Amino acid sequence: MFNLSLRKTSIALAVCSLPLLSWADDSEKFASGYALALEKGCFECHSLGRTEVGPSFRAIARTYRFDSGARERLPYVIRGGSAGHWGERFVMWPQPRLNTEEVRELVDWVLSQ
Repeated sequence: MFNLSLRKTSIALAVCSLPLLSWADDSEKFASGYALALEKGCFECHSLGRTEVGPSFRAIARTYRFDSGARERLPYVIRGGSAGHWGERFVMWPQPRLNTEEVRELVDWVLSQ
């Protein structure tokens, strides 16, 4: 009986710890994306939750999260700049110094907000 109880407890602990592993991975991805956005100057115009010079990262995520073509289009918007996506007020300057990998990481990070 003791072996069966120990085995059930071990299985239950293993199953319960799976969300923690996923959370740690998400936390690392958030920190990596945040650090890249900070390093590349994205926070000079954007913030996580409120509109500054440009729209917040969360507003961008809400707008594009379920857009199936957004992951392909947004790198061009970031690197080439944009105007009119968020009304007349917002103009995003081109960011040509970002390489393809950095832009993809930033797009994934923004859409995960």
